[in-house]
Amino acid sequence: MSGKQLLHILPERCTGCMDCVKACPMEEPAIRIPKTPGGWDIVVCRHCSPAPCVDACKFGALWVKEDGTVFLAKELCTSCKACAAVCPFGAVFLGPTGEMVKCDLCNGEPKCVEACKEGALLYGGTPDKGLARERKPVRELLSIRGFV
Repeated sequence: MSGKQLLHILPERCTGCMDCVKACPMEEPAIRIPKTPGGWDIVVCRHCSPAPCVDACKFGALWVKEDGTVFLAKELCTSCKACAAVCPFGAVFLGPTGEMVKCDLCNGEPKCVEACKEGALLYGGTPDKGLARERKPVRELLSIRGFV
């Protein structure tokens, strides 16, 4: 385990209760729980490293903080949607007010994790990369992208 803290997503544990969505303190919740044929999906920023949204932003509105959190500075954002176009998880989106929305991890204390009684959302250290690759959703994503 490294010192970097990550939001771990386990959609197979999600019951669709929406407690995480209700707990999100952002004006427009930065987490969405769509129904899928196999259950529920959890759409929230994974704070990628490297983060394609940061590279896509030509206005300097997105950057990676020291703790690994991908941060969106709304005052610099033009809502051009370049970040949304490159997000592999669909987790950066245009909200109803016309501003871009993405998770900021609640300054290191994600409220969605606290609210999730099923353990579908966890916040903690980076797992061993070999173990992460063995998870079915990760394997499928890597396969789609041609990495395995």
